[in-house]
Amino acid sequence: MIQVLTSKDNKHIKFAASLKEKKYRETSKMFLAETKKTLEMAILSNAVYEVFTTEYLDIPDDIPQFLVDEKLLAKLSSNVNPDGVVFIAKMQSKEVNGPHKILYLDEITDPGNMGTLIRTALAFSYDLVVASEKSVSFYNEKVVNSSKGAIFAIPVKIGKLSDYKGTHQIIVSNLSKKSTPLDEIEYKENFVLVLGNESRGISQEVRKLADLEVIIPISNIDSLNVSVAGGILMNKIH
Repeated sequence: MIQVLTSKDNKHIKFAASLKEKKYRETSKMFLAETKKTLEMAILSNAVYEVFTTEYLDIPDDIPQFLVDEKLLAKLSSNVNPDGVVFIAKMQSKEVNGPHKILYLDEITDPGNMGTLIRTALAFSYDLVVASEKSVSFYNEKVVNSSKGAIFAIPVKIGKLSDYKGTHQIIVSNLSKKSTPLDEIEYKENFVLVLGNESRGISQEVRKLADLEVIIPISNIDSLNVSVAGGILMNKIH
């Protein structure tokens, strides 16, 4: 279905704009995403609800497609230079039977870091990304954009690390001198790799659950950005 929209007061535009706020995302179980490449990945996951575009797109006929001008699209986009596509996606609850490789994010608050870590987890074939309740929302627009479509290809959920104690080896990234250097660790088939808050690192509660603490040997500086550290760790532990 294709329809031309010209007013910012149109019900479809108003509903899409409301999804910039977390409370409306949570009640509707929908969120905003953008770019043509991300749309392609969302279509493969059957997650697309409606599409807003400045030019006709060759997408399945059962997906509502609304043609809008650049001014209306800018009202919905979170990018400085939109590429002409914003769409509404449906949150999906993908069931994962016995995930072997899990990335756990303990109070990650920066949307760019969260999105990048989701993308990296997909790249290294992790089965699931779990975040603590105090982490930034998976469906924040900047998280979705930073994930580059990975949010549609890897299951994500909010959960407790303690749920995996006993069934998985819990590997925690920690800057402590007592931690094992990354190139010396041995890990099991079932594991959870834990990354901590950007400024505070892992919480004491999380540290108590750790089976293994790991550190990335570095010099000249005391720490790495969490998404950079996550990429290095996932490249080794996967």
